[in-house]
Parts: sequence; C-alpha cells; structure tokens
Amino acid sequence: MEEKTKNFNFALLTYFIIVILFVTLRMLSAFGCFDALGDFASFGFTFLVQVVILLGGAVLLFSAFKKQPYSKTMQYYGFKKISKKVVGLVVLLGIVVFFLNTFVSATFNSFISFLGYEHSSSALPTQYNFYSLLINLIFSALLPGFCEEIVHRGMLLKSMRPLGMWKAIIFSGLLFGLLHLNIEQFFYATIIGVFLGFLTVMTSSIYPAMIVHFMNNALSVYLSFSRVNNLPFGNIYEGFFTLISSNLLLGILLCLLVLILLVYIFTFLCKKIFRSQLKSELNQAAQEVQKELIKRAYLIDIENSKKGDEEKDLEMLDPRLEMIKKLFAMNPEKTEEFRMPRLGGLFLWICIALMGALTLCTFIWGVL
Repeated sequence: MEEKTKNFNFALLTYFIIVILFVTLRMLSAFGCFDALGDFASFGFTFLVQVVILLGGAVLLFSAFKKQPYSKTMQYYGFKKISKKVVGLVVLLGIVVFFLNTFVSATFNSFISFLGYEHSSSALPTQYNFYSLLINLIFSALLPGFCEEIVHRGMLLKSMRPLGMWKAIIFSGLLFGLLHLNIEQFFYATIIGVFLGFLTVMTSSIYPAMIVHFMNNALSVYLSFSRVNNLPFGNIYEGFFTLISSNLLLGILLCLLVLILLVYIFTFLCKKIFRSQLKSELNQAAQEVQKELIKRAYLIDIENSKKGDEEKDLEMLDPRLEMIKKLFAMNPEKTEEFRMPRLGGLFLWICIALMGALTLCTFIWGVL
C-alpha cells in the first residue's frame, strides 16, 4: 500500500508541475514571446511542450522522485510488446476513431455555437509541400502521440489504477481533455482520452493508445495537406460535408448511416484487438510455463534419481499442478481497498480546477 501511495503522490505532483509549466508557456505564447522565431514559433513551442515539459516531466522528474532508473520508469508505464496483427488492427482503429472524432467534435462545436461561442478561424496555407507535411506529421502527430500518451496513459493511468479501473480511466481522460486548454478541443479530447485509457487497460500496453493517437492527428494533418493540394482524400471529405449540408433530411440520414457503420466497425475492431492481444499473452504465458516446468522437472529428476519411479512421478507432478493453479486461477485474491492519498488528491483537484477555469475562459473570452 505504501508503494501505491508513493506512486500516486509522485505522479500527481509531477503532473501538477507539468501543468504549471505548460500554462506558463501558453501565457508567454499568448503575449507574443515566441514571435521572434517567426515561422518556427509554433514548432519551437510544440517542442518545448512535448519534449521538455511532458516527456521530461513524466520520465526525468518522476524517475527522480522515485529514485529509480529511467528504464524502470518506462517499464512501469506499460511499454509491453504487441503482435504485428494487433498493430495492424490498431492502425485501422485509429482511422475509424478519426472519423468518429469528426462527428463528435462537429456535434459539440454546434452545441457551443448555439450557446454563443465564436469559433476560431484558421485559414489553410496557400502552399503546402511534402516537406511541410513531414514536419507537421512529426510535430502535430508523432510527438503528441508519444509524449502525451506517456503522461496520461502511462504515468497517470498506471499510478491511479489502485483507485479502480474506471476511476483511473476517467480521471486520466478528463485531465487529457483539460490539458488542451481549449473549449473546442476539450469534449472530444476527453472522450478520446477515456477510450485510449480503456484500450491501454484492456491490452496491458501503452503502444495501442500511442498508435491510435498518432493516426487521429496524422489524418487531420494529411486532410489539410489534401485540401490545399486538391487530392482525393480532401475532395471526398469536403464533398461529403457539402452534400449533407445541401439537404437537411438527406444530411441527417447520411450522417446516421455513416455513424452506425463507423460504430459497428469500431466495436468489431476493438473485440478483435482484445482477443488477439489476449491470445498472444496466453501463448507467451504458456511458453514461459512450459520452460519453467521443463526446468523444474529436470532438477527434480536429478534430485530424485535414486527414488522409486512412482514416488518420483508424484513429486514431479505436484509442483507443476500447483504452478498452473496459481497462474490460471479463476478467483484471484482480493486486493486491499485503496483510498486516494490526501497529498496526491490535493494536486489532482488543483489541476482540474486550474485547467477547468482556463478552459472555461476560452469559452467566454477566447483567450489562450
């Protein structure tokens, strides 16, 4: 229990420091402190946020608090190998999540527009070459997909697990949504954060969440590239929204049909991913058990080489049966109830209150 409390307190303390640094940097950016960098201002800001603050905080700072090597911290965050089949399925899932995210964000943005919110307008560039595409993929998809996941589905989710699976998933997802400090992104980012937390728990690995996060951001970047360069992906995307906006009844019908199809594919892929990962883990566990059984059988053979065959067989069988019962027990022992530590809980609620207030400010005044 003491170790769980330390992990929780250190994770939330680290996150509190990350939030303070991130908010400070956003304030500096809002006041034009990065304008001197010109066209590289956004890239410099992103690098500082993703690599220095998020990655540095989650790995260096957390490891320093825990007084443990970085490799152990990364292992603690859930960098567990997944099969090639699972990788392929997760890539497809990332594509589906992108389109579902489009519907969710469009619905929420319509709702806040009804309440009087004026959306920020970001005009597409007149030129968008392949080099710019690669740079944007790195800074807008690769770095967030890696660094943000280490913080939220690694450090936070893992350290909050003693609270219960759903509490850990919801808290880490909510913090992920709030960290965007933008009312337009808050809702769909929270929904995605909750799903990515669930995906991480069910696969026992942080890699699927990283892949889905990367695919969602990468497709958004590629969509902008396609629209500027008049490519098929951008044209089809624009054509669909033009079609549904031209006729209200037809638009609602098409949206419902596409949404049902996407939800069906989403559910199907999730089931396939969980089953494939479980099968892979069982096969790996079976191989480890087999190796251990062979090793133990060999040692018992040597130890009991002078005993009778019948007695020796019984002594060889007993430890193997005991090991299998422990590994595949249907009723695992109940864990002791874990209450949220006061110190870590204080940092948690301060982070939620601070980022929630700033997010609300973006709805009222459009700041940050």
